[in-house]
Amino acid sequence: MEEAPAGAVLPASYTIDTDRTLVVTRIWGAATEDEIFDHGQRLRNDPQFQPDFRQLVDMSELTEIRVGSGVIRDASRNQFFSPGVRRAVVANSDASFGMARMYAIASENAGQTIEVFRDINPAKAWLEP
Repeated sequence: MEEAPAGAVLPASYTIDTDRTLVVTRIWGAATEDEIFDHGQRLRNDPQFQPDFRQLVDMSELTEIRVGSGVIRDASRNQFFSPGVRRAVVANSDASFGMARMYAIASENAGQTIEVFRDINPAKAWLEP
């Protein structure tokens, strides 16, 4: 599990459950492009991370979107999860849902399997092996 520096509040964090082969990412507040990029780099370089792990991204507490379409496009091309691995995004606001759908659709070209949900329980159920 990643640790925040003393006194820091990261707007994006993750836990890796190696037993369940699942990465749970949480994004909240007003996460910026740099913070999202940094989160991806930390996850990619985490020795516990495996590209064939499934992922649950919880954006239900995202209050402001500070990520442009260029970053979404670039991120969709720079995948570090294996093609075909199930990844679920929970986005309950219209703006975050639209952004997540744009990312999921753009990621299909890289073989990614990403579904976007408005509620966490259907997302968890879809991810179950």
